[in-house]
Amino acid sequence: MTDQIDFSAALDDEVLAEAMNWRQRMSEGEFSIDDEVELEVWLQADERRLLAFEQIGKVSAVFEPHAASPELLMQRLALLRRVRREATGRWIEPTAVLNAPSRRAAAGALAASVIAGVGLWTMVGRGAVYSTGVGERRVIILDDGSVVSLDARSRLSVRYSARERRLELHRGQARFDVAHDPSRPFSVTARQHTVVATGTAFNIDLLAPEMRVTLIEGRVLVLPEKATLPRARAPASGQQVELRAGQALVARKDQKVEIVAKADLNQATSWQQGQLVFNDEPLGQAVERVSRYTEQKITVGDADAAAIPVSGTFNAGDAKAFLEAVSEFLPVRVVTGADGVILQSIHSS
Repeated sequence: MTDQIDFSAALDDEVLAEAMNWRQRMSEGEFSIDDEVELEVWLQADERRLLAFEQIGKVSAVFEPHAASPELLMQRLALLRRVRREATGRWIEPTAVLNAPSRRAAAGALAASVIAGVGLWTMVGRGAVYSTGVGERRVIILDDGSVVSLDARSRLSVRYSARERRLELHRGQARFDVAHDPSRPFSVTARQHTVVATGTAFNIDLLAPEMRVTLIEGRVLVLPEKATLPRARAPASGQQVELRAGQALVARKDQKVEIVAKADLNQATSWQQGQLVFNDEPLGQAVERVSRYTEQKITVGDADAAAIPVSGTFNAGDAKAFLEAVSEFLPVRVVTGADGVILQSIHSS
């Protein structure tokens, strides 16, 4: 039977006030990626904080739609104190909270989605699997201090050992800020390739039919999935491609690899600020990115339409604006049916 922990006395006013302050900052709409990382660090430093954070969220919901009003701070704190006094004194164990937090349905509220997803993970052996839903972004701090930012509709598995740090990106997109440890390689496998780093920052984006690795800082090695991971200080083999800051590697389904000498770092990381930046990107890939943030099914109906280049900046989750711009400025038409939206070339039958 799972042991329960009595937190009724442990949740003092200071912890509750700090949790309330975090909720207040989230509600103000200026919650940056740095704030997300800071919150995750704060939550993981003390198990009481996560419980307080969850309880404040439940109390705040009572005061919707004015939960962000500073005038209600004392009322919320008083209500939480009363709930705590009337409780039996047996609070659920933190791990149970981690696996079953309350979640908001609004996919457009990206900052809220990040926080709602904090700690949602499934254990697999001694590893863990992290995933995100439509419009949901998450920041994950791993055991070694490495930070993973996970885009919407993404899935990542993590397995650490004393000798290596192995991860696999199964779908979607993620940014990896790797804690420096040359004695324990950090590797991410994605679509028949493995990216190896010791202390660096890079972004991996899985879009059919390609995988793109963009190096933000430091250096990484990219090698075939089945290749042996290089030892510390080992020279690069002919199988390995070394990337330096500002470069990108594009691996296609036919195994052809292209090196982009000067990658657009703003475009590669814009999703972390809730934006999608396209620079002559094929419409088929642009639609795949947009679809990560909407429940609306959007497909491209023919090869001609899929190859049309798209340029522009859009707010993630605003599929309507994207469809309107595409139909107005590109030679495509929007066909709406029972199963969703189809983009077709105006030259197709």
